[in-house]
Amino acid sequence: MDATRSSRSNSNTHGSTRYHNQSQPTGPVTDQQRVKQQFQLFQDALPKVNSLSFRALINEIVPLAMSMEKIKDNSDTNELVEQEADTNESVKKDSDSKDSIEQEVDEVSKQLDTRLTLNTGKGEASDKLIRELCDSEEDVHERVMNRVRSMGLQIGCNLTELLVFSNNPNLHFRDMDILLIMKFICRDVWKQLFEKQIDNLKTNHRGTFYLLDYNYIPIQEFAIDEDESLDASANEERLLALVAPFLEIPAGIIKGVLVSFGYQSEEISCSASFIDRPTGDKTVGVFPKGVSFHVQVTASNP
Repeated sequence: MDATRSSRSNSNTHGSTRYHNQSQPTGPVTDQQRVKQQFQLFQDALPKVNSLSFRALINEIVPLAMSMEKIKDNSDTNELVEQEADTNESVKKDSDSKDSIEQEVDEVSKQLDTRLTLNTGKGEASDKLIRELCDSEEDVHERVMNRVRSMGLQIGCNLTELLVFSNNPNLHFRDMDILLIMKFICRDVWKQLFEKQIDNLKTNHRGTFYLLDYNYIPIQEFAIDEDESLDASANEERLLALVAPFLEIPAGIIKGVLVSFGYQSEEISCSASFIDRPTGDKTVGVFPKGVSFHVQVTASNP
């Protein structure tokens, strides 16, 4: 029995070897095969990130931006910044006491670094920061949103460089039509970030696009404790108000992709809003709304 199993095992192994050898390309490697090999090597070399961890990091951009705003507005921190600037100026004017002043600069810098460090053990909870953002004054809210959009734009720029190279190191997109770029965002960018494609793309073929995602992954698990004194519609409005700032992240990413393809930032407008799902089905445990990204590009070609 053992000999029979061994014989069969060897036969299967040899069969696999013959099949494997037959699948190997023969002759010179074509350009397409070379590009595929480069693509595979590049993909294998990339560090891998757990999708759940990645979504959590993406969503932490909003409370991080609010935390940075609070640090910026901290009066003690501002005083330290001014003190550091004054001390640096003293170094330039008084060379005789350079050593002692340099020590003072180091001490002030250490205090400033301590104040500016985001200590996770002492920091505020993300949900508290988000509520503070929603209740903040208009100018504060806009500064935080600009910071969020800027972070999203940087992600979009870096991701485009990654995807363009991984698809074809010799491929140039300078002359790519804007519609093809939007399809690239809907297909490749969204797939890379959220493991799904945009559900629908609409355009008037004059620089206006609507990217519809009925199941935007990073917000699907968002929920709040319902206020029993309010009806379902009012509680839903509370939820949407808290989640709305998170839509500025993908809006910034879309803008960053377009900037990477040569469009000027001032030529691009991208906003996000909630929309109803096509079927109107509000399944329990699923975020009640889809998202529409409205993109307006004023330039005809970069």
